[in-house]
Amino acid sequence: MKTRTLVCLTALLFSAAALTEAQDMVSLPKDTPYADDATGAVFPARVASFTKTNVTKNQNPYYGTVIRYANDYGSSADVYIYALDLKTMKLSAEQWRKHYEEVKGNIAHLTGKNVPLGEVAVLGEFALKVPDEIVRKQMLDSNLAGRRCSFSFSIGEDPFFSELVIFPSGSRIVKLRVTYSREITSEKENALKFLDVICREFFEKVEFVPEKRN
Repeated sequence: MKTRTLVCLTALLFSAAALTEAQDMVSLPKDTPYADDATGAVFPARVASFTKTNVTKNQNPYYGTVIRYANDYGSSADVYIYALDLKTMKLSAEQWRKHYEEVKGNIAHLTGKNVPLGEVAVLGEFALKVPDEIVRKQMLDSNLAGRRCSFSFSIGEDPFFSELVIFPSGSRIVKLRVTYSREITSEKENALKFLDVICREFFEKVEFVPEKRN
């Protein structure tokens, strides 16, 4: 399927934490839930319309783990869990916010690299907010737990939307990437449902609040 191929290619291009040497990787079953050792999160075999297709663990924590999902409409949804600094048990706000800006910038400047990728446009940014009781329970620094950015782009004549969410979990970064066709209206709902379900695995209750763009 042409759309599926394009989306998978795009997902590979958009991963800032690409995996390396095959001998350092461990592949896990796709049809069972995956419990992540580093964060304690459990990822089900199915989330919204998405089915888990692959889990790959790299022994190097800076490359970390990738949990890949896809659905029957050609959309891809990936979860990346990796380290930024193994010297600390908890990433600072400065560390994860700087990393978010770097990843967002890398995506925004992909135009024309390696594939016929059309202009990448930032559509909006959102704060990932959690209730005060979650802040107290998890001893978070504030109710701003992470950030989300929405993009649009095209590959050839095929238009896509894409979502980036980044938040810290202890010493790890959790990065969510969902890419879906702009031509299938229902796919936005599926994408946002995926983001919500995965984020709630970490924070129980979350809200994406639009941020004003300068």
